[in-house]
This record gives sequence, structure tokens and C-alpha cells, in this order.
Amino acid sequence: MTMPLPPPPPNWEGNEISKFFDAARANEFATFANRTGEVARLTDIDRGYRKAIDGVNHSQDWFAGFFLLRAHSNFLAACRLCWSAQIPESYALLRSCLENALYGLYLAKNPGSRETWLRRQDDAAAKRKVKDEFKIGTMLNLAAAMDATEGTVAKILYEETIDSGAHPNELALMQTLQINKSADHIEFKSNYLDQDSVALRAALKTTAQVGVCALSLFRVIYPERFDIMGVTDLLRHVKVGL
Repeated sequence: MTMPLPPPPPNWEGNEISKFFDAARANEFATFANRTGEVARLTDIDRGYRKAIDGVNHSQDWFAGFFLLRAHSNFLAACRLCWSAQIPESYALLRSCLENALYGLYLAKNPGSRETWLRRQDDAAAKRKVKDEFKIGTMLNLAAAMDATEGTVAKILYEETIDSGAHPNELALMQTLQINKSADHIEFKSNYLDQDSVALRAALKTTAQVGVCALSLFRVIYPERFDIMGVTDLLRHVKVGL
């Protein structure tokens, strides 16, 4: 049974961060109510992750499952920021979602590198070894070699997340910037929380695309489990129109 939300603690309303949280929550409600098609697709993708996680519990390749969990967590966090219309910030989490899928795939196909990855904090030499081996270009190329379609999509989406907010690039700034000009001055305003806009709809679509792409990369690792758990069929369904 779902428990009702408790009332706010004392002095909640007088805190500016709390007010921001409340405004973000109001945006989440608005997105849920007004963008029903996009929300339904994201809900289906989330269901795919949950099915996949249940299936991995019975797989011998358990190590990549850690990255499946992190990718799902990143996807959920991106949904939350996207629904609240914190648009550039959502792209940083989408990049992380993709990276977790790429790391999971790389380590599944290169099990001898697990120890290298795990020993990153041992010393400076160990950290350098990880940095030298675990390059995003290397992992994207592996993804393309394992699945040409998903690997190509991953490369495109990875660059899109960087352009749109995962790095402080021009597009990340401009998509929430308002410029108001008058006779004697120019006013710049950056919206921390956007509204139902073209940028929001694009972010919702990209969130679905990244969620599907990351989950599809895990299917390369667990094809039989995904088939058994119905994740393969679900992926086929949610890709329609993306």
C-alpha cells in the first residue's frame, strides 16, 4: 500500500531551495498530466528496465548487472529532471545513463579489465591505467562492432547529450535563455525551470531515446534473458516512432 506524503516540516515554506523543489514538483505534475504520450512511453521503458533487472538475477554475467542498475537509476533521475523542466540538467544524467551501458558492455566483453577498473583508487598509476583504457571512443566503437545499429545510435545520442547540457556548450545555455530588449538596456534571463516548450518536448523524446538505447546495449550482453523476460518485445514496441 502506498503511504500518503507527510506534511512539510516546519519552516519549509521559508526556504528558497524548498520553494524551488515545490515549483519543480508542480512542473512534474503538469508534465505528467499534459504530455501523456511521452509519459506513457517513458513508463514502458522503465518497466523494461525493471524486467531486465529481475532477469539478470538469474544470469551468470552478474558484473554488468551493476551497470544496469546505475543506468536505470540515471534514467529515473533524468525523467525527474525532465518532467520538472530542468532541461539542460537532464542531459547530464542522460549522458551518464549511456556511459553506464557502455561500461557494462565493455566489461562484459573484456572481463579481464574488471580488476583494472576496480583498482582505480589504488594509486596514481592505477588511475592512469583506467583513464588510458576506458575511453568513451573505445567503448562506442565496441558498441558499434557488437551491434551496428545501436552503436551508431549511441554515438549520435552521446554527442547530443553533450551539446544540450552534459557539457556547458552554447546550446545548453541558449535553450533556456530569454533576452528582453528595451530602448535603454538588454535583460538576460535563464530559466531554471522551463514550461511546456519545444525544448521540453525535445528533452522528453531524447530521454526516451537514451533510455531505449542504453537498455538495448544491455540486451547485447543478455539476449536470452531479455527474450525470456519479454524485454526484447517491449523494446520493439517502445522504439516505434522514436
